[in-house]
Amino acid sequence: MSNQDHSNDRAEARRRNRLAAKQRAEQEALGITPEAPATATASDATPAATGGLGFRAALRSSAGRAPIREDLAYLPRLIRTRAFVLPLVLVVVTTVIALQPGILASNIAQLGVQAVLLPPAFVVVFLGGMVARRGAWLIGGTFGIITYVGWVIVGTYGDMTAFADGNPVRDLFKTATDNLANPGAVLFDIYGAVSGGILAGAFAGWYSRFLRAMSPNQPTERDRRRMEAERRKGKR
Repeated sequence: MSNQDHSNDRAEARRRNRLAAKQRAEQEALGITPEAPATATASDATPAATGGLGFRAALRSSAGRAPIREDLAYLPRLIRTRAFVLPLVLVVVTTVIALQPGILASNIAQLGVQAVLLPPAFVVVFLGGMVARRGAWLIGGTFGIITYVGWVIVGTYGDMTAFADGNPVRDLFKTATDNLANPGAVLFDIYGAVSGGILAGAFAGWYSRFLRAMSPNQPTERDRRRMEAERRKGKR
């Protein structure tokens, strides 16, 4: 085979891989797990590891219809993934630390409580949304409720005397505990926490898809095992 033929084959392989990368990104944007081809050669796999979408293509493929029904069906599996477990551990640890006597006098502790517990708890939701492969908005809504519970617990049982007079964080905790006597105010607080969490989670999920579309498509461990099995089968 001539050098020209080799060049044409490589150009065709790159074109196919760019097209496949775009299709995978569009499927991920819709919450669909793309299936790997049944067979793959070593020459096809190499360009895929170095391919990526341009900015505009990544931007287009990262936005799409929200698969709400599919995400709700995926929720039982989602809460067993690290996208749920890691933020949950962070919320629990922060709540326990914030309940220690005098700890809230520290500026660092106040900053941590603000970032993790106070709605919309953007840090926690963004962490879970970035890690989640799908259903990031569900992560946001779920942790809107969880962080609200932590917010009320710290406001009720925490050492509020550790705050200086006029501290805005103390006022937020006081507002949460005062509203417990009013069911309508409680529902409004929960609504705000959940809706803010959903929006933050949806943004985190979109940003994660955008970054995956922009970055080179590195083969997963499962893909590597499949390719290795195909190579071994071909040698037999």
